[in-house]
Amino acid sequence: MLSRHGAGRDQGAMPWAPQGGLIRRTIDTGARLLGVRPSPPSPGAAPPPTLPATEPEPPVAPSAPPLRACHRRAWADRLWGEGMALPGGAPEVLRLAALLPLSPESTLLLAGNGAAAAGDVVAGGRGCFVAAFEPGAPAGARPARRRVTTEPLDPAAPGFRARFHHHALLLEPLRAGISPDGLLAATAAGLRPGGQLVLMDLVARGMPAGAAEARWLAAEGRPEPPAEVALPAALQRAGFDIHVVEDLGRRHRDAVLSSWQALMVALRDEPTRPAAPEAADLVAEAEAWLLRLRLMQEGRLRLLRWHASMTR
Repeated sequence: MLSRHGAGRDQGAMPWAPQGGLIRRTIDTGARLLGVRPSPPSPGAAPPPTLPATEPEPPVAPSAPPLRACHRRAWADRLWGEGMALPGGAPEVLRLAALLPLSPESTLLLAGNGAAAAGDVVAGGRGCFVAAFEPGAPAGARPARRRVTTEPLDPAAPGFRARFHHHALLLEPLRAGISPDGLLAATAAGLRPGGQLVLMDLVARGMPAGAAEARWLAAEGRPEPPAEVALPAALQRAGFDIHVVEDLGRRHRDAVLSSWQALMVALRDEPTRPAAPEAADLVAEAEAWLLRLRLMQEGRLRLLRWHASMTR
């Protein structure tokens, strides 16, 4: 659903319900396969119509140990592609990059988790130069392609080379804890006049946060996403004119479910099982994605794409 000022106001009409149990069944099947015990269903995970309106939310369940970063990265490589962080992997990155008028002479500012790998994909597919900024990336890291440079993205003080980049692609950059105003002001300063921006990120719908949100934030190891109304205002303050807003919820859900199901099939056919710590972290990672999809299903989170251009 596309619009200029809103994105898919008929979110509730999206066919989430028929798919609602797929990733849960994937987790349960994977847990049995890997010989580990999945955590109990999240508080508030049932669809809202089954919960009485007066029933108080249960307390947050004790948090599971945080996922080991090496295991999270290894499972993400198998789910989305090596170095990638975006469900849908390289095809989804190229689909988003295709929205920008890139040429071999263009330099793209690309920021977010998995930016280095995404930059390699875009440089290979579009032939442009890419300046990738990734949280936690070592300074001066060497990506696979000469047309790509990689630098760390500092959540506290994002900064890009001034008036150097033709266009920008930001892939869930706020997951790192960057303020929308800080990121978008830095992006605007880094773009040449007339530069275009594609921004994809999660936003909260403004409902009171409950136990399910708290558990999801802990599972993903991230701060709260901004309110939905905050992003358009921050874009306008930074000097962007918004042209399109798109709700990416359905594509995101389908990509997540498809990749998890493919991974379970691949693991089933492998001659050896993962070690117990890896298996436990796989189940914990699946639970994190289940929580995200459930919050999106219930209309508490949205994944949106903004397409905007510089007005000055």
